Amino acid sequence: MDSPKIEEMIQEAELAHREVEEELALKGSKHFQPGRLRYPPEDELGTRLKEAREAQHLTQGELATLTVGLDAEERGVSRAVISLYEKGTNRPSPREVRLLCEALRITPNFLIYGRETPFDPVADYHRLGTIDRRGDPEGYAWVAYVMSIIHHNHYDAVMKLILDLARGWDKDFDVGLQEKANEAFLHQADALRDRLAKRAAAQAVERKK
Repeated sequence: MDSPKIEEMIQEAELAHREVEEELALKGSKHFQPGRLRYPPEDELGTRLKEAREAQHLTQGELATLTVGLDAEERGVSRAVISLYEKGTNRPSPREVRLLCEALRITPNFLIYGRETPFDPVADYHRLGTIDRRGDPEGYAWVAYVMSIIHHNHYDAVMKLILDLARGWDKDFDVGLQEKANEAFLHQADALRDRLAKRAAAQAVERKK
């Protein structure tokens, strides 16, 4: 590959990185802290409701009729309201979630989270940031903090497992390890300071509006 092409690719990668950093700063901490899902699953509730209805070959009106039959008060959920839910304009109440789930034979877990087991280990890995955020400065800080506060017996067990895995994966893992660790930590610390400063500036601008 020729040098101009490589340089162009490097510039594109750097631009993409700056855009991501800018987006993270502007969004503040709302969806980017460990323990918080990056994309709230309830935002797609309307899409899942529509897909479940269509899988049952029901029109919105037919689904509305079914909910009336399941409702002790015989109010159900109207066709117009179901339409608003599917568009994402409105969200259902707990009573309406129950009626819709009973009518469609789906679980509230699926309707809200998009999966039947939202608290299984794989889902928790994403929620806690152990997959998506390990190279992210806030995720890096979070992992370092958690490791610093867990019980020393648990820390020893976790570190033994991590080191055994790392050494099995890379035979040169221990070569210059402390220097590499220091460099990585300082890099993440600088990135974190920069992000927090940009976030604070963006939030200050928002408060003035």
